[in-house]
Amino acid sequence: MKVLFALHDLGFADHIAIAHLSAIAKQAGHQTYFSMLDKLQPCLDSVNPDIVAYSTNVLGYPRVVEANTLARCHHRFISIMGGAQATFSPETFPESGMDAYCVGEGDYAFRDFMDNIDDFNSVPNLITRLKRNPIRPLIHDLDELPPADRDLVLANSFLGKAAKKTFYATRGCPFNCSYCCNSYYHKLYSGQPTMRRFSVSRLITEIINVRSKYRMDFVKFGDDCFTIRADDWLKEFASEYARWIAKPFNCYLRVDTIDDKMLGLLRKAGCYSVNLSVDSTNPDIRERVLQRRMRADNVVERLRKVREYGIHTFVNYMLAVPTSTVQDDLDTIKQGREAHISWQNYTTAVPMKGTPLFDYCVQHELLNPLTYVGDMSGCDQPTILSCFSPKEKRIRFNVFLLGDWIAKLPRPIGWLATKLIKVLPPNRLVRWFNARRYRYVMEHDIFVVKDNLRVPRFWKRSSDAKAA
Repeated sequence: MKVLFALHDLGFADHIAIAHLSAIAKQAGHQTYFSMLDKLQPCLDSVNPDIVAYSTNVLGYPRVVEANTLARCHHRFISIMGGAQATFSPETFPESGMDAYCVGEGDYAFRDFMDNIDDFNSVPNLITRLKRNPIRPLIHDLDELPPADRDLVLANSFLGKAAKKTFYATRGCPFNCSYCCNSYYHKLYSGQPTMRRFSVSRLITEIINVRSKYRMDFVKFGDDCFTIRADDWLKEFASEYARWIAKPFNCYLRVDTIDDKMLGLLRKAGCYSVNLSVDSTNPDIRERVLQRRMRADNVVERLRKVREYGIHTFVNYMLAVPTSTVQDDLDTIKQGREAHISWQNYTTAVPMKGTPLFDYCVQHELLNPLTYVGDMSGCDQPTILSCFSPKEKRIRFNVFLLGDWIAKLPRPIGWLATKLIKVLPPNRLVRWFNARRYRYVMEHDIFVVKDNLRVPRFWKRSSDAKAA
């Protein structure tokens, strides 16, 4: 069979899920193809696929439905959707026009779907027009999967020439923060360990394979949490990565798990920068509302320790969290100055559907669940939550735009700038300055790359703002 994978956007990393699905399809003898939605029609004309497989989030869902509806007017194929939209909003299946939704981890569900293409109504993980099937257990040994087909996207998009390449050493996350989609996965796979790792040898082989075919100046590990301790896996990784890859890299860590052994191994491997989340300087907000379960050790001391090892820090703070005060958000500027953060990133709290934070906001009538979209596009905009006044929203968005810059100013000037953002309205010049400065810091202090490629119009500042 011919299988066409279609995405609504790429950002700055290829979609690892469809790379694994393509590998499974090829292992079974099928042919696989890739297309962006805006080129779907000509691709359908040339390939004439038997299956069109979409992967999308809430933001891309309307475009996928529209593209699929139009495609069906001219072509015959079986359609299936996976990804965040299918998993978190399974109730949208009837309106989607799809033949099937894949909920949760889709590797073996997709294999069985292809094997039973004439009658896939009883395949675990799938929602079809006849039934909703139960969820199969998670894959425990990730190395049993065939090597991901990274060529599917890298060879057929601008990402092949991009300086930064993204890899994943793990799946899942051991933590259960209220705002994160992993909280939903913990419920979906209750009682199962959701965080699993590929072996070091498997990971290194994949990186070598990509490096042998494509440009790779810098490596980003996109795992929700790359490691939480200096264990045997990390020791082996540090040795093998330094030996075989020797490229600077970035990864996500948890602030409260950082120690000298971990940082020493990461530095030995060649770690250039790490992404971390503090989210709020207020421990009560972190624990009660965001459910970070983060030890209340000295955060500033831990962040300074990372810099002492010569590793740059990208630290995320979440603004306008329910029950937080303006002062909580202003305090992030002081903490950033004291911790010598390379880039303190800000995101507006966005309650994603299916998460405890969303349920909290609905329960306290902070948003209208019937009209609220809840996609990540709102994380770089002023909050829409009703618990904040227009003035509070304006100040918090000024922190978003200027917080990192103010933290780098000498104390007297920084103190004055903090006073000014309480009264000055956000404006175009400030937005322009923020975007330019963000791009410069990402290219020089966090990723150390400059692609000289045209930035896709759908790229947003939040593309690399996720932190564990």
